[in-house]
Amino acid sequence: MKQYILVVISIFVSISSIAQSNTARYYQEKASKLINNQEYEKAFITLSNGINLMPDSAYLYETRGTLLDVFSRYQEAIQDYNIGISKAKNPKLKSHMLSNRGGVKQKIRNFNGAYEDLILSIQLDSTNINALNNLATVCREVDKKREVVKYLEKIISIDSGYVPAYVNLGFEYQVRNKHKKAIKYFNTAIELSPEEPLGYSNRSFSKLKLHDLYGAINDINRSIKLFSSNSYAYKIRALIEIENGNRKKGCKDLKTALKLGYKQQYGEEVDTLISENCMNPSDSN
Repeated sequence: MKQYILVVISIFVSISSIAQSNTARYYQEKASKLINNQEYEKAFITLSNGINLMPDSAYLYETRGTLLDVFSRYQEAIQDYNIGISKAKNPKLKSHMLSNRGGVKQKIRNFNGAYEDLILSIQLDSTNINALNNLATVCREVDKKREVVKYLEKIISIDSGYVPAYVNLGFEYQVRNKHKKAIKYFNTAIELSPEEPLGYSNRSFSKLKLHDLYGAINDINRSIKLFSSNSYAYKIRALIEIENGNRKKGCKDLKTALKLGYKQQYGEEVDTLISENCMNPSDSN
């Protein structure tokens, strides 16, 4: 949860840098302080009061939409982004909201809708790194896999220190079974940000594929310590444990992955792994 809250606050800051009314800025800054104090309901009420007072403020719809997104109220978030986008006159703000709406659609697995939003976003602002990064991940889902590396390399040309681009480039080469090359990108991500959990979890999977089980288990345990609610990491650890002959531990991790929402985020793979490896009820206890 803390990682998501940091995302919200950073968005407040970026939006505040765009010219807007002092009144809208007041409500955004007040909401940001409430979020810092973990008073999320009050923050939502504050933004809603601002919208009632200024129903044409695209900035407030954007900010409230982001807060709704953080708490998985995705359809409500999309509604706020829809209104904000229709009212936005600043191209960078509109690009930002299209990127965020595309990110929400990606979470609910509406990949075609996400792709359309993200393409529009970079057409308005070709330097929108978040949009480029999300677009690269969505391309894998809409049969545009050849475009993935192009968008990620574009990010690095804009900002060579942007860690998610290296993680996603590593993942792209991982998907292509080029695990040694993938590990080089994960290494760069970890060098730039030693506390980056996805760098460790993805590197763990590539090490597993290269039969470095000791390195794989060390990386995945580090990742889970940094990001304990990441369902994908538990699936990876399950694969390592099963490969190591620790089927019971593996099945327990698969069960944890399901509890953390793996199916909703990534599909049916964990169910398949359970049916293949955990037919004995005691395996997942």
